Amino acid sequence: MKILKRIGKWILIILGSIISLIAVILLIIRINSSGVEEPFLDKHGNILPNSIAMHEDMVINGAPQRITIRGKDINNPVLLQVHGGPGSPAPPAISKIVGFDLEDLFTVCYWEQRGSGLAYNDSIPDSTITLNQIVDDGLFVTDYLKKTFNKDKIYIEGTSWGTTVSAFMVQKDPESFQAYIGIGQMANQPLSEQLSYDFVMTEAQKQNDTISLNQLKGIGRPPYPNKSNIEMTNACDIERMVVVKYAPPRINIGFNFIKQMFLDNGLTFSEKFAPMINNPEVFYPAYKLLWPKCFNSNLMRDVPEWKVPVYLLQGDNDHFTETSLAKAYFDSITAPSKKWYLFENATHAVQFEYPKKYRSIYINEILEK
Repeated sequence: MKILKRIGKWILIILGSIISLIAVILLIIRINSSGVEEPFLDKHGNILPNSIAMHEDMVINGAPQRITIRGKDINNPVLLQVHGGPGSPAPPAISKIVGFDLEDLFTVCYWEQRGSGLAYNDSIPDSTITLNQIVDDGLFVTDYLKKTFNKDKIYIEGTSWGTTVSAFMVQKDPESFQAYIGIGQMANQPLSEQLSYDFVMTEAQKQNDTISLNQLKGIGRPPYPNKSNIEMTNACDIERMVVVKYAPPRINIGFNFIKQMFLDNGLTFSEKFAPMINNPEVFYPAYKLLWPKCFNSNLMRDVPEWKVPVYLLQGDNDHFTETSLAKAYFDSITAPSKKWYLFENATHAVQFEYPKKYRSIYINEILEK
């Protein structure tokens, strides 16, 4: 009995220590969660006079959405970044932590689209979460940025799904844009999904990976004309998991990354934990609602001509938006000027994997035009 009491006592001590440690960690996170964007400071700790660091939950065309604007000098050009997914915005702090932020070169606007992000609430009707509506929302943000910073034109960067949104924005109002930058460029997504499936099936066969083979055979090869939207989305989720297995992104998300994310003051305490504790199908409905549209996107057919300079940045091992098709699209389009940048040993989001090269292209190529 004495031994059992001692064991019980030590278990209580250990549990108490763990709970105390968790409480201390949560308190530290809470202290560093003001929800106020961290300003740009000079070497004396004073806010840079022409800098901007703010976020705002705006009602755009009837739907709440968030924009975060950060830049060291509001006289710099303006860059609108259009996230991928669909429905997958990344906290702006990630760009600083990884080292690919452009806030010293541009006034950067990070826009969280309707149906996703921290401004979302369930008052937004599912019927309004469409590509056409998001394109119109993006043009609203564009006009807001032009007026706020007194610019005739802005730059626009799209990543993955964001390349499709950006493409239609530029098609609809080319006079508002200085140039387009595409990362993980969508081109002919139905064909891309088939090529991606073939890639992972071949790799799984080489490795005798019976688990992946059974998963892939279970969903079948795209397209999925007989699947419902939810079934199609789930099938693509399974295929993407196998892609990541055989074409893993070169991103190191270690302790330091996580620590800096949780200690960033730009988000409140509840905002930092919201993506973890909320049901993603409810909290980020844009993904499920828009994936069939994303799956069937075909810019080779729909956007063959651009009226602004085009820059495409693509990983050579991208099997989310197949590199061979992105290059074929680049070769086929007409534009005032265009340039292709291939990142070797890179996958879908090259700015995360090679931040220095990404920044150098902006500094030495895009801004030099």
